[in-house]
Amino acid sequence: MFNTRVGNVFQYGERERPVPRFGQARRHPELERLICAAGSNHQFAQLLVSAPEVALNQYEYRRHLSGTERDMVLSIQATDIYDFAGQLHSLINQCRK
Repeated sequence: MFNTRVGNVFQYGERERPVPRFGQARRHPELERLICAAGSNHQFAQLLVSAPEVALNQYEYRRHLSGTERDMVLSIQATDIYDFAGQLHSLINQCRK
């Protein structure tokens, strides 16, 4: 099977994977994992929105997050997980500037 490149996406048979461009390093992989976990676990998502410190401690994310990342998560006051993810995205973008 040959890998082909179309734009900035490599095609592997049926699967496609974006090709990172120079300067697009993942700066907060643990926060990405946190949001992915909330997306796949409804109970964790509800706890993250209603009691983020409990969620971080219960699911042991506190040992993986940096102090800054933990502060970001704890500063968010959201109504649902979508609002939470949006606010987190805004905070991450503020850190990049």
